[in-house]
Amino acid sequence: MLTIKNLSVTIANKEILKDISLNFELGKNYCILGQNGSGKSSLAMTIMWNPKYSIESWVLSIEKKNINDLTPNERAKLGIFLAFQHIPEIKGVKVFEFLRSIYDAKNGTTTSFLGFKKIIEPMIIELNIDKEFLRRDLNVGFSGGERRMLEILQLKLLEPKYIFLDEIDSGLDIDAIASTAKILWNINNKKNSLIFITHVFKIIEHIQIDEVVVLEKWLLKAKWDKKLIEKIKKEGFK
Repeated sequence: MLTIKNLSVTIANKEILKDISLNFELGKNYCILGQNGSGKSSLAMTIMWNPKYSIESWVLSIEKKNINDLTPNERAKLGIFLAFQHIPEIKGVKVFEFLRSIYDAKNGTTTSFLGFKKIIEPMIIELNIDKEFLRRDLNVGFSGGERRMLEILQLKLLEPKYIFLDEIDSGLDIDAIASTAKILWNINNKKNSLIFITHVFKIIEHIQIDEVVVLEKWLLKAKWDKKLIEKIKKEGFK
């Protein structure tokens, strides 16, 4: 279980999260809802320890182990993964080398070119990705769907436990949303947890959601099961 206790966060002395306490349990899927500016993305960025955010107070733990002082890469090795809302381009870094680097970093190995090729090629075949994809610069000139597919490829490669998906339906058409959801559902199992962050509902219509959390003006407003989504659809966040 990933546990957050009494999280309060500021940026430039402006409060953006206040006294948030949440648990994310392996084998269960979650949805964090809220209007723009409610603190959803800030929560994910803080859990991943983006230095932009000043933490006033909190305790973050995995399986009762306090990880407050761990760096982003150390948290990633423990199984926390964040799919960005806005995915950056990195010129000069090839997709193949990027994937090999993160695989070796997680496993503490040094994989040869041919060795990693044997690992990654079955995954790209399974996801119906062209092999030329691996030779391209990281996210440079990628469509929204290609960027998302690269993140899903990372999920298959790293097998993280706590998977934060920040607005992953952004920039995708209806067919791409359904396709992405289907792949995520196939990745989902009792050893991980999908945590969707969104203010729309298309992607989560295709996924079993166990608990819904609503943030409003940096505060935890409500927690309930998937019925809360239907209630918000009909009545809005207010």
